[in-house]
Amino acid sequence: MNKISFISVLVLISILVLSCEKEVFTGPPDDPIPQNGRVAIESNPTGAKIYLNGRNMGITTPDTLKWLKTGTYVITLKLGLFNDSIFTVNATDGALTDLYIDYYLNPGHFGRIECKSTPPDAEIFLNDVETGYKTPHTFTGLFPGDYKVKLTYPECRDDSSIVTVRGGKTFTYNPVLDDTTTWVTYNVNNSPVRANYLSTVVIDKNNTKWIGFGDRGVARFSGKNWTFYTKDNSALPFDAINSISVDSKNNIWVGTTGGLAVFNGSSWVNYSSNLPGTYVTSVAFDNLDRAWIGTNEGLVRFDGSTWQVYRTNNSGIPGNFVLSIDIDNQNRVWLGTNAFGIGMLDGTTWKVYNMANMNLGVNLGNGINSITVDNTGSVWAAHISSPLQNEVGGLSRFDGTSWTRILVPGVQVNLTESIYVDENNFKWLGTKGGAARFTQPNNPLIFTSQNSKLPVNQVKDLVIDKNGDLWFATFGGGLAKLKKGNF
Repeated sequence: MNKISFISVLVLISILVLSCEKEVFTGPPDDPIPQNGRVAIESNPTGAKIYLNGRNMGITTPDTLKWLKTGTYVITLKLGLFNDSIFTVNATDGALTDLYIDYYLNPGHFGRIECKSTPPDAEIFLNDVETGYKTPHTFTGLFPGDYKVKLTYPECRDDSSIVTVRGGKTFTYNPVLDDTTTWVTYNVNNSPVRANYLSTVVIDKNNTKWIGFGDRGVARFSGKNWTFYTKDNSALPFDAINSISVDSKNNIWVGTTGGLAVFNGSSWVNYSSNLPGTYVTSVAFDNLDRAWIGTNEGLVRFDGSTWQVYRTNNSGIPGNFVLSIDIDNQNRVWLGTNAFGIGMLDGTTWKVYNMANMNLGVNLGNGINSITVDNTGSVWAAHISSPLQNEVGGLSRFDGTSWTRILVPGVQVNLTESIYVDENNFKWLGTKGGAARFTQPNNPLIFTSQNSKLPVNQVKDLVIDKNGDLWFATFGGGLAKLKKGNF
């Protein structure tokens, strides 16, 4: 064998040997010796955030902190309304430490609700379950979370609230229960009422209350149940309500700042397109069941099929912007305008009353905010104060022959918002300074937020229902009821 051949054989043998060595299984390699400690953390309930030495590690239980060098660490668990749980852990290279916390086994994580009330001895309900306890009482051992607390007391409005219990903390619930023996109020805090700024309140044939909001549509209140109508769920053209009226068939006519809609008890009809102006201020009905509608662009009469418009260019109406309408017992239409006095339509004949011919001896003003005919046929008008026009505002009365300025001691009649006459011919004034009732102007009964439970002084409207209860629509205080026998 020559030298080259011998070397080739040796190379071949080497290759074969190497190949055989790779085919031989010698077992798995040993794991590397761990060089760091680990802490496995669990909790009940799960989901607690894990902090290491005050730093949020971005993980929640259950999870493991790895690669901890030998040393002492502070681990904090944060879970919702529970107390923080803080632990000191010693980590050892190559060792696994288990850490477990059960929040439900540590009384320190429970909270308390202290229930008080004025008056005391109110029955306490938790999550609508009667507890058998009365105020004052403290509930202990409560898991963190939200609880509904309700207190009831005879002749008082129930008061309820959702309270949040936190671990180791005491929540004190201490309401003053609204005494409803005389007054009852409905506002955004104690009822479904959607706003405290009201514009009007009327009573229909079924003694249902209809409430207009400044910008939240209309509410129907049976005394127990509330129903709300807006432009989103009805044919209301706009949610800012100026007036609500009820006709002889119990249809509800709603005047808004954007038009007119009528509700027949089951469906709505939008009549805005039939009007000369869409700012509707008032609606009244004569003894022929015709609707008279006041708008910013004239007076409209609707007999069920025909619309007739009265404007300064086609009639004797004193001004096109009509603010208030009423019908007397002779079926004459009385209306107040924004700046042109009072118009009276007797069939086809117009008569106008203003500062030039009312002979009041003082410039009350030609803006008429409200006009109402009482049970004897006298006409009452609320004049708008306008200092820039040197108009002092106030109250006047027409007895069929002449006009008289009316002063009511203790009442700023120049701030009158509405005039209401009840079945006993008592006159009621809703003003920016409270409400007043009188038969003779020199002896009024006055209600304010200072001398009664009227929630605020600005009264936009008022009416007595079929039970004899008096309802106030206030601007800022919601709806208020003064029960029969208290006025």
